[in-house]
Order: sequence, then structure tokens, then C-alpha cells
Amino acid sequence: MTETNSRRRRAGGIILLACVIIAVILFVLANLGVIAAGLFMLLLLALIVVGIICLGIAFFAIPMYIMKDTTVEPGTYELDEVAPVNKGNDH
Repeated sequence: MTETNSRRRRAGGIILLACVIIAVILFVLANLGVIAAGLFMLLLLALIVVGIICLGIAFFAIPMYIMKDTTVEPGTYELDEVAPVNKGNDH
């Protein structure tokens, strides 16, 4: 008897889940235009936020680059004076 009830419960749950999935699919298909407009607005908002961030970075980075002082240490930069790190020994 309990085995029959549990089978009925599982079957009822599967049928209920199928009905919910079908209802969600029908809702999405019925409101496809609204969903597409909402996604477009989210994409537009994301592009605006990224643009503002890029402008903010440029606003701070360009003056810092202009004000940067280039210093060169006196000495030679010849490659002949560079010593190898491992001196010919491979691992």
C-alpha cells in the first residue's frame, strides 16, 4: 500500500514539474518582446558603466603619465656586461 502511494506521489511530482516547465516556456514565449527589451536595456547599461569606468581611468591615468618624471640611472646598458643567471647549468 505504501509503495503505491509513493509511486503516485513521484508520478504526481513529475507531472507537476512538467506543468511548471511548460508554463515557464509558454510565459517566456508570450513575453519574448519584453524579455528582449529588458536584456537590451541591461546590455546598454553595462556598456554605459564600462564607458564611464574607461573615462575615469583615462581621466586619472593621462595626467599621471604626463606628470611622470623619467629618470635614467647613469651607467652602461651594454648586453656584454649582463651575467647569465644559471652559468650554463640546466636544472
